[in-house]
Parts: sequence; structure tokens; C-alpha cells
Amino acid sequence: MKKVLFFLFTILCLYSCAPKDYSIEGSVADKALNGKKIFIKERINREWTVVDSASIADRKFSFKGVIDSVRIVYLAYEYPVGNKVRQAFVFENGKLTASIDTTGFMIIKGTPQNDLLQSYQDEKNIFYQKADKFLATTQDGVKTKEQALALSKDQEKLNKEEVSIDKKFATEHVNTLVGTHVFVNSFYGMTIAEKETIINLMNTETKDIKRMQEIMEDLEIEKKVAVGSQFTDFGLPSIKGDTINLSDLVGKTDYVLVDFWASWCGTCMHLLPELKTLYKNYKGPGFEILGVSLDDSREAWTGTVSAKQMDWQQVSDLKGWKCAGSRIYAVNSIPTTVLIDKTGKVVGRNLSIPEIENLLRGKALKK
Repeated sequence: MKKVLFFLFTILCLYSCAPKDYSIEGSVADKALNGKKIFIKERINREWTVVDSASIADRKFSFKGVIDSVRIVYLAYEYPVGNKVRQAFVFENGKLTASIDTTGFMIIKGTPQNDLLQSYQDEKNIFYQKADKFLATTQDGVKTKEQALALSKDQEKLNKEEVSIDKKFATEHVNTLVGTHVFVNSFYGMTIAEKETIINLMNTETKDIKRMQEIMEDLEIEKKVAVGSQFTDFGLPSIKGDTINLSDLVGKTDYVLVDFWASWCGTCMHLLPELKTLYKNYKGPGFEILGVSLDDSREAWTGTVSAKQMDWQQVSDLKGWKCAGSRIYAVNSIPTTVLIDKTGKVVGRNLSIPEIENLLRGKALKK
């Protein structure tokens, strides 16, 4: 009996000593943020909702409250206008500290889970600094096709390095909140085999998460349209209102590039000049592009096509991420491209422009 009472007493003590609320004490290095709002935001089904907000004064801010469930949320602000800065953290009871440097990088610590997630953020920040230096060296552009291909290979090495960081963390911390968060936000950069390896390590509870269910369903779809398989047809409305089928284009030229994009996608717009140059140089019997927009606004879609002079054929059902064409090809990030040859075989996915150009010039892809 004494042992039972002692056990109950211990449980009550542990419960009473556990933090019942959360607090975040934050600081910013940039005094220009004084007077600005900073938010706790949550992303559900690709939509952002505000959980709480605070004002920055004297380069400090704070949040306090009680949460109903432990989950991943984001500390977010916008400065200057249009520059959205966000960083994930674990929303749980306890005392957290947050510091934001002049570059916008955040350090959020105070609980074991947040400290673990921060270790990942630190490693990614070092990578991003390295990537920024690489991009700075390419500002002057390249003069030859050989230089462009070499630059593309260096970029691919960087991409693989980032995927390696994500894959390692997701694997080592599988079946944890932070490990699952990293996987869900980086899986699209992994190969089919890499994704399957991590998923096979997951327990039933992790696999039952709604987003994980969606990822696993998409993975099965992706296998059907992987490199080496025959293309899967789809038809969507064009800007003129008629329906254009992918099969209307495949077989009419040596290669068809299906380009999944959106007007709001910054990376899509950044890569657009290269794509336009490729089309200008190779359009005709050897090459065609079908643009598939993931916009949900007709005005944004058609306005961008007109303003940016995207002269190839364009289609969209204006359903955003639920676009029928993108679902068929398991598109989870944009830009995504799929290259199909004259026989209808998928010969490349997310190839670089120089790699596509090499194929168009009759050269085989180098592995």
C-alpha cells in the first residue's frame, strides 16, 4: 500500500512540476524591425493561419500562453515588404528563447525537441551560406555551353549535399515529431529509393499521419511515371478554352518538356529566362514545351504568360496543387519538369537546362 501511495505521489509531483504553459522571449539584431509584427503561424493543407502575434519593441518581443497540442509551427515576419522570413519550431509547453540575426536566421531553443530541431537548422544555415557564395560566383553568367554544363553539375552537387543533410536527419530521428517534420518538408528532393528507405523505418503511428499517407500515395503514383516508364496522358484547358492533351504533343516532336509552374513561384520565374532561351533555340520538330500552371487565379496565370512572353502552349484547370496533371505526375514542388521522347518514354525528370540541351543536340545524358 505504501508503495502504491508513493507511486501516486511521485506521478502527481511530476505532473505538478511539468510546465503548464509556454513562453517565448525573443530578440532581434536589426533595429529596423522595431514596430513590426512577428507571428506564430501554422501551415495546414498548404494554407497559413495565424496562431498568435506580438509587436517588436526595443528589439524584443514575447509570447505567452497555453497550448492544446504539441506540433510544429513557425515564427514568422515580413521585412522588407515581400520578404517573408519563417522558421519552424516545436510548439510545446516550456520556456523558449528566440534570437534573430540581421540575415533573418533564427535560433530557437529551450526544450529538448527544439534544441534538436535547431541543430538541424544550424547545419542547413551553414549549407545555405555555402550555396549563396556559389550563386554569387555565377552572377556574371557563362559564355559557352560547356561552362553552362559544368555549372549545372556543380549545382547538382549542391542539391545532393542538401538532400544528404535532410535524409540523414530524417533517418536518424525517424518516428519523432522533428524527424517527421524534416522528412515531410524535404522528401521531394529525394529519389524514390531514398524515400522508400525512410518510410520503411516508420512505425504505424507515423505512417498514419494524414500528410504521410498522402506522401506514400504519391510515391506509388511516382513509380508509375518514373524515368524509363511510358508517359501517362492528361488533358487540361488552354488559355483559349479548348482542351489540350499531352498525347496531342507526344510523338509530334523528338522531345516534349512538361513544365509544372505557377505565377507565384519565385524559383519558376528565376529560371524562366533560361527556359525561354532553350525554347527559342530548339522549338520545332525537335522540341516542344507544355506548360502546366498550378495557379488558382485565371488572371494571375494568363497575365504572367502574357507579361513574361511564355510562347509555348499553356494549360491549367486553376485548381492549384490539386491540378489534375500535377497529381498524375506526383508533383509536390515546383518547378518540376518531365521530359518525354518521341516514343512516349519518360527520359528525364527535373533535368537542368544544359542537360536538356545536350539531349536536343544528340548527346546522351552522363550519369
